[in-house]
Amino acid sequence: MDTHFRFSRATQAVIAGALAATLAVSPSTALACTQVYMGGDLTSNGDVIYGRSEDAANRYLKEFGIEPRSEGKEYWSGENGPDLDESINFHRVSPGATYRYTYLRDLPEDWDGAVKAYSEAGINEMGVTADCTLTTGCNDAIFEIDPTLDNGIGEYNLTDVILSEASTAREGVELIGSIIDEQGSQDCNQIWIGDANEVWNFQQLSGHQWIAIKMGADQASLNPNMSNLQFVVDIDNPDVCLHSADLVKVAEDAGTLVEEDGVINVAKSYGLEDEGAGQDTRYVQGHKYFEDGIAADTDYTLNELGQVETIADPQLIFTPGRSDYGVFDMLKSVRVRGEGTDVDANANDNLYAIGNNRTVECHIFQTRAGMDPDIATIQWEALSRGEFSVYVPGYSALLTELDPEFYPSFAEFDSSHVGNENEFTRNEAGERVYDEALVAENEALAMQDSGSKSLAYLFMDLNTLAYNHRDVLGDGVHAYLDALQAELIAQQESVDAKMQATPAGAARNALANEAHRAASELVYERCNTLLNEVRAYLEAGDTSTPFVASDLAADGTLATPVTYAADMDAFDAEAAAANVTEPEYVELLPEATEEAEDEEAVEEEATEEAEEESAPAEPQPLTGANYGLFAFLAAFAALVLTRKKNA
Repeated sequence: MDTHFRFSRATQAVIAGALAATLAVSPSTALACTQVYMGGDLTSNGDVIYGRSEDAANRYLKEFGIEPRSEGKEYWSGENGPDLDESINFHRVSPGATYRYTYLRDLPEDWDGAVKAYSEAGINEMGVTADCTLTTGCNDAIFEIDPTLDNGIGEYNLTDVILSEASTAREGVELIGSIIDEQGSQDCNQIWIGDANEVWNFQQLSGHQWIAIKMGADQASLNPNMSNLQFVVDIDNPDVCLHSADLVKVAEDAGTLVEEDGVINVAKSYGLEDEGAGQDTRYVQGHKYFEDGIAADTDYTLNELGQVETIADPQLIFTPGRSDYGVFDMLKSVRVRGEGTDVDANANDNLYAIGNNRTVECHIFQTRAGMDPDIATIQWEALSRGEFSVYVPGYSALLTELDPEFYPSFAEFDSSHVGNENEFTRNEAGERVYDEALVAENEALAMQDSGSKSLAYLFMDLNTLAYNHRDVLGDGVHAYLDALQAELIAQQESVDAKMQATPAGAARNALANEAHRAASELVYERCNTLLNEVRAYLEAGDTSTPFVASDLAADGTLATPVTYAADMDAFDAEAAAANVTEPEYVELLPEATEEAEDEEAVEEEATEEAEEESAPAEPQPLTGANYGLFAFLAAFAALVLTRKKNA
């Protein structure tokens, strides 16, 4: 994903001015999300399972919510501040009515007050999924020929547009492709677009070039923000590949075209040659988790710090070591740290892991073949780092309401419990340097009750404490969360049987709403108890004996039975159908727009008056104080623009 730390246009201008005089910055940077895919031939029951973890900051709030249907709406980006200005921000008007969908959004305050901040991932009422985005990049030669555009479509709007307007995955692909053709891309990304029948990997390659490949049942994929992962596809077969008209021509014009057997190698033609140690290390960690036989020296090399330095043949699609993967395997795939391998981040602090302390949310889509579109895909959602969280299942295509206790909207959210979003600064080399004071402040917050039943806060606190005290908490917390997750997955199968037997329509909406509320309540109650036990354990100060949860039996299962499936079996969905209502759509536009316009008018008036009253003053020498200010601005700019980089 791209950076979520946005600044006003005035601040951006100051930063840019200082930076331009001191730094040369590449148009593409290294980030830290990881996307996964497992085709139906490689899973235990034929399900297609895919999704992504999102990395941004150490403590960061996400809102799981529902975007209502509308008769039509405007889309505005907040990529470059909240101003409704088509010259700097993407803008579109829907051609007609829009669908209801679930989303994962950021706080407006993290986007300089812009609203509907980065909807990221969800499912609409037609059963279409969108997972946006895995940020990638393009090489300098491509960027020179076809640069990305400030007002092109980017991560801020992709999910909103796809899920509002697309009734099938292919429609979503064609829709985004046509928008990029006309308006361009704001950044380079890979995204998943799926439905009950197919999943597409859509790649924004440059300003106006894109390609989408239909994923196969016998394919697996893992991508940690890498643009150089190669793949083979017949670009002339629209059944499996759609792309921009000038895909080959732009690479030719840039002098980067690489063809193999007469077919463009898209990754070599458009991608970066060196993705960096953070990406390469996560690539190897993921492939070792999926047991595809990747081997040191043959397939990759390590540097003196133990980081992956080179990968011989980086591939987007691979064959894993098994063909019986399940939901739990895929949930765990976005938390792995290379445990027990030569890229074990628990044993080597120099390694950046898939499961890291900057993950802010994880989601996995489980699509079952042959089912109605409204129930075919279950969204498994964790509102914090995946390592020490439990994913809640939901029929997102059917949800019309959420329990506000567990999923408060940002309108009612007190963000003071977040603390320091980042616990590090950047040195001159752009490397993260953790500040023990910031870490301690966040840990002190995590030891306190948030005053909310928000699952986002619960797992934010649990992850902060368990990660920081991995040596005494890690195994015990993992054991309990894994037992709870396994039981929830098992009981979801019974709930699913009832859902399939429930008539389509409002009865399914009612069952989906109640099942999601019940699962969320179960997870909150069990994990809040766990969190309080963790706090008590740390407060006691005796860590001579590793932590064990009171609700974990000797055999590794839960001591207290879970009644989720039984409760749903007793729920009368058809009677509850009468109470189902569609959420009301409210058009949201940035409140800051009028103020910004007023400020600009005042600035213009002051400028005109100054020009009328006097001639420009003589330029003054750059004093020591000015040097200091200039140096500060340059350093601050470097910090801002490297916050999204990997170590």
